[in-house]
Amino acid sequence: MPRPKGSKNKKKDVSVAAIEAKLATQMEVKKALEAEQADILAAIEKQKQLLKAKKKDLRTAEKAIMKLEEKKAEAVAIENAVAKKEEIEQVVTKLVSSGKSAEEILDMLKK
Repeated sequence: MPRPKGSKNKKKDVSVAAIEAKLATQMEVKKALEAEQADILAAIEKQKQLLKAKKKDLRTAEKAIMKLEEKKAEAVAIENAVAKKEEIEQVVTKLVSSGKSAEEILDMLKK
């Protein structure tokens, strides 16, 4: 395996000014990352609040749908009862016009 070029015994830059410069750049990087983290956390909180509001709106809409479905079911039941009543009245009218007695009509309706 070939040797790497350059001396292994090269002196490293350990001057105070160089270390302070590196420290300053690292502090700037840290501050930038902290600011970015704060922005992200603020955005997350905003989205959480938005989600909470949307869930509340969804529950309200679901309740309104349930109420309307109940009203629809009641209306359908009333319409069915009215239609059945009209049908019975038509049958009774036909039977009366055909000369059936009240007792015979009642017996036919019971069946």
